[in-house]
Amino acid sequence: MRITQPALALARQHGIDLRRFSKEHLVTEKMVQDVLQLQPPSQPALPQIQFTSTDIVVYGGGGHGKSIIELVRSLGTYSVSGIVDDSITPGEKILEVPVLGGGDILPALKANGLSLAANAVGGIGNVPLRVRIFQRIAENGLICPELVHPSAKVERSARLSTGTQVMPLAYIGSEATIGFGVIVNTGAIVSHDCVLEDYVNISPGAILAGNVYVGREALIGMGVTVNLQVRIGHGARIGNGATIKAEVPDQGVVRAGSVWPD
Repeated sequence: MRITQPALALARQHGIDLRRFSKEHLVTEKMVQDVLQLQPPSQPALPQIQFTSTDIVVYGGGGHGKSIIELVRSLGTYSVSGIVDDSITPGEKILEVPVLGGGDILPALKANGLSLAANAVGGIGNVPLRVRIFQRIAENGLICPELVHPSAKVERSARLSTGTQVMPLAYIGSEATIGFGVIVNTGAIVSHDCVLEDYVNISPGAILAGNVYVGREALIGMGVTVNLQVRIGHGARIGNGATIKAEVPDQGVVRAGSVWPD
């Protein structure tokens, strides 16, 4: 059979028998979608797992998902009991953790006692997708705890919200305020009195001087340097290696390797 990769992933996700398609033609995603419209929606099977208060599932099985699994294991506080991913076949394993199903399995997991989840959709190219995953987790009554790697340093006066992920060797300074769902990635520095609004992504090796404000859903690329007291607007995108010396407006884009303003 000749079938496109998106079509194959969609068919596997919904358990469609590939034998129903002709072998004479290339099977496309549109053809699989047409089949889905003809059959009644399937209910996800209830996983035979009874969760405890320390069990956590990771939503997303990509690269950031692997990092989150390793982070959780390093803490020794929670046990990663499964992965939820909308594009990986249930039963596959990532770092020895089984994929339980797509997002539609969350009600079943909740019914079996699950209370914790970690959003491992990094959102580098699609921040709204990361936000939607958080919303989906919340709608199913699950909590995203803050996750701070043991090698990271967070000053006592810093304030971290739920859903925050602080990766290895990162630093968060005195009286910094970190919003919901923020990623402070490997080796990043967030100095004193910085404010990071919800869903901000600070990439590896970025350096924020003191009193920097970063608006909601902004992305700071790898190796970026942000000067003292600078404001980064909501939804702004700062390319890798850029130097920021003045305010970046909402939805502003700064090219990789450039100095802002020119």
